[in-house]
Amino acid sequence: MAQAITATEIIDNFKKIVTTQYICFDGRMSLREYWLFALPVYILGFVPVLGQVIALALLLPFIGATARRLHDTGKTGWFQLCVFLCGIGFLVPLFFCIQAGDPGDNQYGPAPAGTDSAE
Repeated sequence: MAQAITATEIIDNFKKIVTTQYICFDGRMSLREYWLFALPVYILGFVPVLGQVIALALLLPFIGATARRLHDTGKTGWFQLCVFLCGIGFLVPLFFCIQAGDPGDNQYGPAPAGTDSAE
């Protein structure tokens, strides 16, 4: 059964990614850690003006987080470029970002701490 998500967990995860992993493109990121960061960024993008400015400021950490999430599934971070292919190109990285990560080590590094193959 999945763990409950708390506001504290979302805030702590968000702060960690923005402060210590701002432009980190190496390694892997768990499914839970990624979506605890990505969903607030997506939501901020829908807020007129100020939210969009904040989402733009978070573009580099978002790209880095997505690259690490793709690495966790055994894919290259370059799959993010599919968003430029056509109107639905964003579905390619999204499809890989919702998949469970590779169990154990892969070519991008060890599995993220605290994850299992059921995640």
